[in-house]
Parts: sequence; structure tokens; C-alpha cells
Amino acid sequence: MEHVKAILFDCVGTLFRVEADHGLQLKLLHERLKAEGFNLNYQTFMEAYRKAYAKYWKIRREELKEVSNMVWVAEALRLAGLEASSRDPAIERAVKDYFQPYLEAVKPVECLPSLFEELKEQFKLGVVTNFTYAPAMREILSSIGVVNFLDVVVISQEVGWRKPHPEIFKAALKGLKVNPEEALLVGDDPHDDVAGAKKMGIKAVLV
Repeated sequence: MEHVKAILFDCVGTLFRVEADHGLQLKLLHERLKAEGFNLNYQTFMEAYRKAYAKYWKIRREELKEVSNMVWVAEALRLAGLEASSRDPAIERAVKDYFQPYLEAVKPVECLPSLFEELKEQFKLGVVTNFTYAPAMREILSSIGVVNFLDVVVISQEVGWRKPHPEIFKAALKGLKVNPEEALLVGDDPHDDVAGAKKMGIKAVLV
């Protein structure tokens, strides 16, 4: 890979796969919200949650602006007639519970730590990922054994933009201190990863 100084990896679908029970995640979210004092039944919550999620998914997909789980959970609670703020620590605690089954369902690609150790001898390494709750992603990167090899971790929730928006790739390049033509991105999405990277002048490989 002549002239390549850094390799960026997508996360979900590239470094690991997840087969989580989304229904269980939503039940845990609701249970924790009730325990935190947001008193509403599951059906009412789910009706409001679906509306809030659909609203913000449209923004995320069409405008490529990232929105954290806390934002649409708070909106769901407001739609259900309760006072709620996305900055409320109680809502983040509920979101943390929501992600627990997800964390437990992560299945990393085989031999990741040894692969990253070998690559680290020649390249700067980083990840650039669309993910709505950064603490969960950072926990995953630690659990799959790659975090200590990374020079930069760029997560859409923290940057505010989703791939394929140029700003998230710019943040990764800035963190690695390389020019676009000196970087290679490895990802599993032809649009968000490959096309987004190539538009920035970054080489890309689809896996």
C-alpha cells in the first residue's frame, strides 16, 4: 500500500457484528425510565418512542446530523406528556441499560488484537463510526482488544455528523495528522464508508 500512512476502520459490520435482542433492549430502557420516576406504561412509551425515533432518523439520514439516543428518548417522554430533558442523567442511565444487551452480543472478527498489533508496526490506526452513544462504543473497542492500538477514535455522536458527511472524515484525518491521500478506510457500507471516503480523497476497501 504505497503512500498509505494510516488505516481507518469502520466498526459495526467491519470489526464486529452484533445480534442483540432489540425488544429486550427496549424493555430494559422502559424499566429503567420507570425506576427513575418516568411513570408510563410500556405501550404508551413505545408509541411515543416510535414517533420520536422516526423524526430523528429522518434528520440523521437526510441531513447526516448525528443525534444521540438521549435526544429521542427525551422527546418520546415529552410526547407521552412527561417533562424530560436529554441532559437529564436519569435518561442517560436508562440509555446505558438499553445498550447492555448490545454490548453482550458483540461478536468481534477473529484475531483482531494480533492483526492490529501487526498493522501498528507500519501504520497509524483509527476508527470512524456512526454510533449514537459514544460510551458504549468505547466500551466495545476496549472489550474487543483494539483500543490501545488506536491513534484516533471518531464517533458520530461526539462529532455531530454521520458518515458519509465530510466533517466526520476530516475529524479522523486531523486526529491521525495525515492527508486524505495518505489514508485508507476499511468498511462494509458501499455508500457511507466507501463512497464517503473516496469523495474526500481517501482510498477505501469494501469488506
